[in-house]
Amino acid sequence: MAKKEIHNYLLYYQYFLIVGVIFFFFTRLDTYLVTKLFIISPVGWIIPYIILTIPVLIIRKKGEYPPISILWWCLGFFLLAFFSYSFFPPSESSLRIFIDRSSSTLFLLVTTFLFADRRIQNWTKYVLMSAIGMGVFNNLYHIANPSAFGGLVEGRAVGFYLDPNDCANALILGMILTVEMLPKKLRFLWVVIVGLGVISTFSRGGILAWVVVVMMMSITRIVSLQKSLLWVVGIGLILFFATQLGSIGDSVNIHNQLDSIALQRVESMIDGGDVVEDESTIERKAVAEKGWEMFLERPIFGYGIGSTFDYSITKFSVSTHNMFLLYAAEYGIVGILILPLATYAVTHRARGETRKIGIIFTIFILFVSLFSHTVLSLLYYLIPFALMAVMSESSRQICSQQALNNFKKDQTAIPTNRVVRG
Repeated sequence: MAKKEIHNYLLYYQYFLIVGVIFFFFTRLDTYLVTKLFIISPVGWIIPYIILTIPVLIIRKKGEYPPISILWWCLGFFLLAFFSYSFFPPSESSLRIFIDRSSSTLFLLVTTFLFADRRIQNWTKYVLMSAIGMGVFNNLYHIANPSAFGGLVEGRAVGFYLDPNDCANALILGMILTVEMLPKKLRFLWVVIVGLGVISTFSRGGILAWVVVVMMMSITRIVSLQKSLLWVVGIGLILFFATQLGSIGDSVNIHNQLDSIALQRVESMIDGGDVVEDESTIERKAVAEKGWEMFLERPIFGYGIGSTFDYSITKFSVSTHNMFLLYAAEYGIVGILILPLATYAVTHRARGETRKIGIIFTIFILFVSLFSHTVLSLLYYLIPFALMAVMSESSRQICSQQALNNFKKDQTAIPTNRVVRG
């Protein structure tokens, strides 16, 4: 078989893998199946995925490699976890988290290699758009049929994501990375569609993040500023009328399907009053305070990997709900740099409009990390990191090629001008 034919078959194989990785991992269908059917652990899905990508890793064309910065970051992240696990007393939590972070690092590395081929990057974005569209549809269907997916929080749409905050964050991340695929006239329509999916989750952080991202897209002229302002006001009106459903009466079908806590969340965002002190809010405050306390007690080397998940240390069954506090408590002062370095590794080589996308991506990730401790562990986060890395590298190569072509044109034009003057 000719070498060209091998590469063509490999290209089709990559198409197949991309559809699988996005519709299975980005949509969190893998975790949904684990939760509902108890068939395999989440880490267990990564093993066959890595095996399937081996042909892609071995047979590659020249230039189809991810930026070296993401390779160095993955190596440093793994070594930090390894040394922390090696030098602190072992526990069930430390072993579990070490395995989780090692598998997440390997997943990010392999997926970045998978996306590195410039021929398939547009295909990847279109598949991602399809997955986001499915997520929005699932959310709206979940609102109409509350028992459809069986999420962790009653009355809030989640689809396959189970958690409303995860659902909102995934939709926004996908929107950031795919909006450039559409003509400018259609971009805001896509932003609004995603916004409807985010609103249906009743995630305070998700809705606020969507508004921030839309404003950033307006400032960078990725979408129209006037349309952004109109739709932000429109979204506010929708949320306002949603809070009025309670006064209409229980006969209203939608109100019957919405949990009272969800409506209280909307009311607290609109009227500027105190945030609803539900169990989730109270717990988040408590675990964040504990994480900060752990960092202050051991600011140099931390408590060791997995310590924020160890009930015997924290007296809580969950971690910090904050990425910076989590790594600071476990790794010490160096842990604070982990996430900023990760965003730098995947965006610093971006050029042109991709640089604007990279700035918005960075702001969103750093914002979400203030309320979540799973940004570098859940696969639906790692897939956008991988895609952002290869988008940045591709944009740099394209700009370099354009600069070279312009230089050659200028060089060939100089003798011609001399002949004309002579």
